Parts: sequence; C-alpha cells; structure tokens
Amino acid sequence: MKIVIAPDSFKESLSAAAVASAIESGFRQIFPNASYYLLPLADGGEGTVEVLLEGLQGQAMYNWVQGPQGKPVHAMWALLDDGQTALIEIAAASGLDLIPKQERMATTASSFGTGELIQSALDHGVKRILLGLGGSATTDGGAGILQALGASLKDAQGQEIEPGGLALNQLASIDVSNLNQRCKDVEFIIACDVANPLCGEEGAAFVFGPQKGATPEQVSALDMGLENFANLAHQVLGCHHGSTKGFGAAGGAALGLALAFTVELKSGIDMVLDSLDADALLQDADLVITGEGQMDNQTLQGKTPYGIAKRAQNLGIPVIGIAGSLGTEVDDLYSKIDCVFGTVRSPQQLDQVLSEAHSNLQRTARNVAATLLMGSTLNLQ
Repeated sequence: MKIVIAPDSFKESLSAAAVASAIESGFRQIFPNASYYLLPLADGGEGTVEVLLEGLQGQAMYNWVQGPQGKPVHAMWALLDDGQTALIEIAAASGLDLIPKQERMATTASSFGTGELIQSALDHGVKRILLGLGGSATTDGGAGILQALGASLKDAQGQEIEPGGLALNQLASIDVSNLNQRCKDVEFIIACDVANPLCGEEGAAFVFGPQKGATPEQVSALDMGLENFANLAHQVLGCHHGSTKGFGAAGGAALGLALAFTVELKSGIDMVLDSLDADALLQDADLVITGEGQMDNQTLQGKTPYGIAKRAQNLGIPVIGIAGSLGTEVDDLYSKIDCVFGTVRSPQQLDQVLSEAHSNLQRTARNVAATLLMGSTLNLQ
C-alpha cells in the first residue's frame, strides 16, 4: 500500500515536516509494512522557503535588508535548481510579523527590503524567481520593490517619494529606465491565493489594510494612492491593473513587480506542487493524507489541503484530512476530501493544545489507520 502524506504546517506548533512525520508514526502502528512518502507542503506564504529547501535540497541564503518600517532585518531566501531558481517570501523582509502589533503603520510600511532580496537573487544570476505574497505588512503597491531595483518614483517637485502607500498620493512620475538590466531576462512567478483587485472596496487597502494597522480614514487614503499608482503605471504598461484579479495581494505588490518584470500569477499551492513534481509522486498512490492547523470551508479557498486533494481526486485517490481543529462549517470540504478529523482531545487552553500537538496528531493518525483496518475486515452488508 502506497500512502502519500502531504500536509501543511500546524501554525505555531509543528512544521509541515513534523506534521508529516507524526502522521506516519501513527499510521505505522497499524500498517507497519505500507510504503510511506512524505511530502511536506506550503501554499506560497510563510513556510514555503523551508518546504522547498527541504524538498529540492536547495541552498539557504541570508541578507540584511530594510524591514517594512526601515529597521534592518536578517531575511532568508533560497537558491534552488543548482542556482537557477530563487524562492523568496515577501514576509521574510516585509512581513507583518516583523512588527509588534502596537507599532504597525500601514501608511508607511514599505516593500523595499523584498526588492533588495530580489536584487540579490538577480546578482546571483538566477533565471527564474518565485515570490510568495502571503503575510505582508505593506500597502505600497510594490513601489518599494520597484525603487530597490533601480526605478525612480517622483512627486510633482521632482523629489523621490517617501516610503509607504500613503506617499503614492504624491506620485507624479514613474521612470523605469534604470532598472536592473536582468529584470527583462528573468521568468517571474508570483504565488497569489487571493482574487482581490488592486483598488476599490474589495481591493488591497479596504480588505487587508485594517489588519495592517490602518484606520478607516487611512484605508481610503491608501486606496486613493494605489489608484494613482495604477493610473501612472497605465502610461508605462499600456494596461490598467486597478481591477485585475490578484493584484490586491500583499498590498498590491504585483503592480510594482509588473513594472519591472513580465509576471505570471499562480496559485501558491500549485506553484509548490509543481516545483516538487507532486503529480509524479501521486501516481499509483492508494491513499493521500493531508492537513493543516484548522480545516473548515475556508480551506477550499486555495489552501494546501485543497490543492493536494484536488490533484488526488483527479487521479481517483481517496483523501483523508487531519487537522489540529475543525471549524464550525466543514460540509463543503467533503466535495474534495473524503473525511476529516480533528486532533484535540477535549476543551483545552491554546498553549496546551500547541504543546500537545505532536502527540495528539500521532494518536489521531493511529486511530484513523485502525478504523481503516477495521473497515477492511467487517462485512456490514
């Protein structure tokens, strides 16, 4: 029996690799002779670099860059495919988790540090860049990225605008003539798991600005700045991205990137699955086990369990989901995942749930396996 174990991490408790290992340990208690294939996954956000580094035996790289509020941060990225591909997470240099909650300033947070990581990747001669957009602190439309790569964004007085999305309201001109020359030669794939447009009530500022520290008044000002940026970018690109699906991710970072590269937006989990050649691993599998910290109907919005389950379903492979906890609404999950299980034994404090995550997961996996074995021996007809 071939079993593919392909989970995401359980946030704040277990890495994706640790989750896969715990599930295998539980299943081996019941099915010791099965063939187990562990495929730790991520959906393009935080943890993606770690997953692909392990899966593809890449090289971890580190740079001191400018954080979202200007303070230096030591950010990790990865070289894959013998140095041909760079993998970068916007969260590493421009992430919301880099800023204490009480210090978050959505109006001035900049993506400049992510641009510095991209610059470093270009200096290493990569031919392809994969960028995960999850977890950003910024709403600057990728203006900081663009400036870090050599572009000039000036106000009506000819001065370079200040960092952050609010300053986009003063933007009067975009000059990309001094961009890094290698930008035009690099394949650039953006991992994007939201369909929000850049501007408007469903856009980057209105939907994601509040969680980054923006007040209602600041949300409106940030949206106006992004609209201004999109209008000026239209003159350079020949198309207007104010309503383009996916351009609202990571504070509109795709707009700045589109001014520097020919970009392709792709589902984050599909990017990871393709990079790991998951379809080949799934061939001839008898069972797929996936999971994440919490599973509910939101899982179907491009998260890891949905991504791997969809591919397994296309091959006729049954899928079991094991989560740290199950949300209140899970009925829609059954359209892609045959059955789902939560691991928490009883009502507990969060710190206890997190500390017992491995043992809870291992025990649940063992019980799922035992149920499968029992079902194979019963004749209930």
